[in-house]
Amino acid sequence: VEVGSDASILQLKEVVAQRQGVPADQLRVIFAGRELSNALTLQNCDLAQQSIVHIVQSPEKNSPNKDETGDSCAGGILKALEKETESLTRIDLSTSILPSLSSGLAVILDTTKPSVSLPSEKSGVSTYNSFYVFCKSICQSVKPGKLRVRCSECKQGTLTLARGPSCWDDVLIPNRIRGVCQSQRCNGNVAEFYFKCGAHPTSDSETSVSLNLVTTNSRCITCITCTDIRSPVLVFQCVHRHVICLDCFHLYCVTMLNDRQFIHDPELGYTLPCVAGCPDSLIKELHHFRILGEEQYNRYQRYGAEECVLQMGGVLCPTPGCGAGLLPEPGVKKIVCEPGNGIGCGFVFCRECKEEYHEGECSSLLSLQGAIAQKGYVVDEHAAMQARWEEASRETIKKTTKPCPNCNIPVEKNGGCMHMKCPRPQCRFEWCWNCSLEWNRTCMGDHWFD
Repeated sequence: VEVGSDASILQLKEVVAQRQGVPADQLRVIFAGRELSNALTLQNCDLAQQSIVHIVQSPEKNSPNKDETGDSCAGGILKALEKETESLTRIDLSTSILPSLSSGLAVILDTTKPSVSLPSEKSGVSTYNSFYVFCKSICQSVKPGKLRVRCSECKQGTLTLARGPSCWDDVLIPNRIRGVCQSQRCNGNVAEFYFKCGAHPTSDSETSVSLNLVTTNSRCITCITCTDIRSPVLVFQCVHRHVICLDCFHLYCVTMLNDRQFIHDPELGYTLPCVAGCPDSLIKELHHFRILGEEQYNRYQRYGAEECVLQMGGVLCPTPGCGAGLLPEPGVKKIVCEPGNGIGCGFVFCRECKEEYHEGECSSLLSLQGAIAQKGYVVDEHAAMQARWEEASRETIKKTTKPCPNCNIPVEKNGGCMHMKCPRPQCRFEWCWNCSLEWNRTCMGDHWFD
């Protein structure tokens, strides 16, 4: 149907009633998990163009007694909505992220407390957004989101909630909130929440992933890195709830990605902690790293897959352009990068030094036997060695680094004491530069500052 944005819910009912040939007072308009009262306007309910509402017909007229029963069962939702003119979808679910002053939907719908006024749209001021999602279809970026709810049985939006969600757990954890499905022949009573991109019209099948750590900077908190006040921001779930703007978060992720400093958590996957290094602050919803953009996000996924292979005891093919993940048997030194299904290059290499397979102990330098003669002129052995680009790099690495005794990654010492700590986040082994053993009291007493 086509009605103006300033039309009331009653006028919407009348248009539908005339088209369907039914009395308008038998119709109920259901949107975002609740029945809309006649006095509300479409604009107050965030019903923009191409919005979808569900209108069901009640066989009996609403009596005063029925109204009172519904009012008590739904916790006074209808009565509260008549007083609250703010958008029904601009509720704040951030009580699980931002402590103390955040107002949840339960507060908004509570008629015993003063109404909570959220930031409204004014000239030159952006609209208040409670939710942000990553739109993978049209926008391919972080956009304001719309919270929607449907019946878990029939998947229709005809469910009216018994109570509204008041925190992110109510939305993200299934089966926490119940309701009543108003569709005929459906007895569903479990609410299923989902999100849609609010930047363009969407169909019922176009859903987006919610970025629950991204929120409007309603408290005007400065970014932890650039100290600017920006909005929206990402709030880490650490004890201090550190705030970072999305531009600085993008830079933080790219920098850590370049240094391979992401952490591979067995349960969460390849993720990052708070930028301040706070404990217990790992990002749980990995879709937040979509902020990196398509190219960097693909690199993030590749590095995460490689780290997963290494954590499982596997190896990566050292051939440039290949990098296939291999899971050989423990103790096997000869590794074959088997080609198949478009993966693998056939290279046979040593598990220890990642060079072409050889018998005996590993050596980073190829043995040179005599001079190299070609086309009538002679190049001496020393000159041939110095002219090798990769060989010079290996020599530099060999002189300035030592392998970590625990994970064998090269570690450079550029001053300081003999107490070393592996820079790899998954290792962090503490060892002695002189004796290559785990750091102990003997090292501390005998050659700490040799």
